[in-house]
Amino acid sequence: MAFLNEIQVAELKKHMTDNPEMLAAKFKAKNSKNVNISVPHNEREAFEERGYEVIHTLKKKVRMSRPKETGDLFEDDIWCMFYKLGFRCLNSDEKLSIPWSSDSSDHHQIDVLAVGVDAIFVVECKAAKNPRSGHFKDEIDVMCRYKDGVIKALRQIYGSSKKVRFIFATRNYRIGDEDQGRMRNNKIFHLNDNTYDYISNLIKSYKESVIYQFYGLMFKDELINNDRISIPALQGNMGGQKYYLFSIEPSTLLKIGFILHRTRVNDSMAPTYQRLLVPSRLKGITKFINEGGYFPNSIIINFSGATKKLETSFEPSTRSYDSKSRLGMLQIPNAYGIAYIIDGQHRLYGYAASDYKDKSTIPVVAFEKMPSEDQLKLFMDINENQKAVSPSLRLDLEEDLYWNASRIDSRMKALRSSIIKELASNSNYVLYNKISVGEDGATLAFKPFDTAFGKSGLIPSATPTKYIGDTDCCIYDTNNTNSDEEMKCARRKIAQFVNGAYSILEEVLEDDKKKDYLFSNRATFAIIALVGSIHRYLIKTDVINKRSSIQERIKAISPYFSALGQALNELSDVESGGLKGRLGQGADTYWLRLFQDLVSKKYQNYLPEELVQWRETQDEDLQKSGQKLKLEIKDLLRNVVFSCLEEVLGERWENSILQIKNDCEARIIKQIGDNDADSLDNYDWKDYLDISDYKSIIEKNFSSPKFSEAFSIQMSIGDTFKTRKEKLSWMTVADSPKGKKQDALTQSDIDKLWVIRDHLAQFATTD
Repeated sequence: MAFLNEIQVAELKKHMTDNPEMLAAKFKAKNSKNVNISVPHNEREAFEERGYEVIHTLKKKVRMSRPKETGDLFEDDIWCMFYKLGFRCLNSDEKLSIPWSSDSSDHHQIDVLAVGVDAIFVVECKAAKNPRSGHFKDEIDVMCRYKDGVIKALRQIYGSSKKVRFIFATRNYRIGDEDQGRMRNNKIFHLNDNTYDYISNLIKSYKESVIYQFYGLMFKDELINNDRISIPALQGNMGGQKYYLFSIEPSTLLKIGFILHRTRVNDSMAPTYQRLLVPSRLKGITKFINEGGYFPNSIIINFSGATKKLETSFEPSTRSYDSKSRLGMLQIPNAYGIAYIIDGQHRLYGYAASDYKDKSTIPVVAFEKMPSEDQLKLFMDINENQKAVSPSLRLDLEEDLYWNASRIDSRMKALRSSIIKELASNSNYVLYNKISVGEDGATLAFKPFDTAFGKSGLIPSATPTKYIGDTDCCIYDTNNTNSDEEMKCARRKIAQFVNGAYSILEEVLEDDKKKDYLFSNRATFAIIALVGSIHRYLIKTDVINKRSSIQERIKAISPYFSALGQALNELSDVESGGLKGRLGQGADTYWLRLFQDLVSKKYQNYLPEELVQWRETQDEDLQKSGQKLKLEIKDLLRNVVFSCLEEVLGERWENSILQIKNDCEARIIKQIGDNDADSLDNYDWKDYLDISDYKSIIEKNFSSPKFSEAFSIQMSIGDTFKTRKEKLSWMTVADSPKGKKQDALTQSDIDKLWVIRDHLAQFATTD
């Protein structure tokens, strides 16, 4: 029965928040090891006496910082842990106090309160600066006294179906057996240093799917509900072990599953055997599943059957006279952490963030009450005798998988694979034994070659049913209906041609340059893509044609690759360091453009369109002028938009964009964070509008002639200019890509920005 009145509920909710912007701002402040504040200059000395140091001096204020107190830091770390776990309803300050009985004096201050979809966590935090022994009988007894009342209060507010777990979190404390026993007996979870580190590692490895393992840790062997999971299954025996074979939705198995990671946290369940997931591998599996991929092999699990109520039961329906296997219905308790994942954790958790966790079913082989030692032996047997297919092996296999495929694009995959293996296996070629093929390691990876050949134009692009793109520039006769014959011919020719380019570079490059510019994975893409680019140029300029022999083609590209080799030899240490320092996304393209640029400086007629654009993006003066234009456009937008709003809507204009104003103020709050010395009054919300905000305002009012006239901008003569979308397409040019400080602009972009700027200037008002 509810015992909180409306005033008590409102008071409690005052100290909780589910506002995304506020939570993000809180997280930013709490995730810092320091307390950061802004104070007036005349208060600087007072704060310095309290341990603050100046980190930045502003015109009116001083930005100061000090390390957080040990206890405050730990509470913030626990708060941030829940935020990273995905909880989006948390206490907003340290003044949260929850009544636990009808007596007004019975209330308790809570350090951290996290409300999730299925559960609520109430956390008491204790931290020491250095490791020491701790005795917490009194604190645990107090927790036990208010526990039931707080549960009642929280369920009154957040729903009676939610599970509530109390956590006693400690840092740098060694807790004795008596206190440990008190917590176990009262179902209070002890989150110590080991557990905190473990959960932090789970967050890094499991990303969005971390909540499943976390709930398994918090509520292990506790029922989710009393409804059993009923699944058709086949019962059998294998290796002296009874097992069940069935198919289940990943979302269901994720809730009841648990992974025995080899960490100190799980010592009580020894022997443990699993490693933490590899985040990049997990992300790749999720992408594979979302694109329609699936895994036909089974997840292997063991039902713990820790207590009678957690045991599975099987109701047979039939038995075959030809087999000892039986069909029937398997009844599984709906409880957390009862199914240990022996093999297939990456596959299972790959479904957690996918679109198919509730739509697909996955095959499972389930043992029951298998001893921990046998689980470990099975895990070792699987991992010693079964090895995942490496990316290199997968690409290697494409030749055999797709050579005779009905799909044209699949056959082109096979051709790429075959050419790369020819380059690696022919003892007369420069790349002999230098490319990793299958399980055979070498200096160069297989994938960069595959990517480069796919974009080089030497091999035709294709859909499943036809060739596409400029097939005149490839070394493949798309008119030959005998695909096996043509693919063998193309493999030989293309391998010879590419080897010719490598041979020229090997001869010209100085020995100390070859490691970086000939036999490196980053150079691979640039060299092969450059072969394709120069080959295309030579065909388009009639230097060679489709009938030219490979020797004629090699002779034609020879001067260009000789020029590249000489230019690479002459790179300064600074230029060379800048090139080799290019890492991550875009590095391959940068290397290619630089190689093209070096060739073009010697042979100026070789000037592909993409190189022209790249040179413009490297022009600092051009980029500065573009960014200046964008700022002018934003200022003009502010002027024209608000003058139009006032003219069209009069005094009602601000009410029409109230949500946008609120969003801007939320951005200001996020910037301010927990700085109580700062306020919204010090900021103009209009300064925080972005292009998308202006677009929303313009689109909402576009039916007004005033707005339509001011904001319809035609980029170039000949463009269709009828729909609202076409008339406002200029805003994409004026905006900057999300997540980038600034975008690289070409001269064409600059020209368009001038059109936008000059048009808006006509409608700008002056003070």
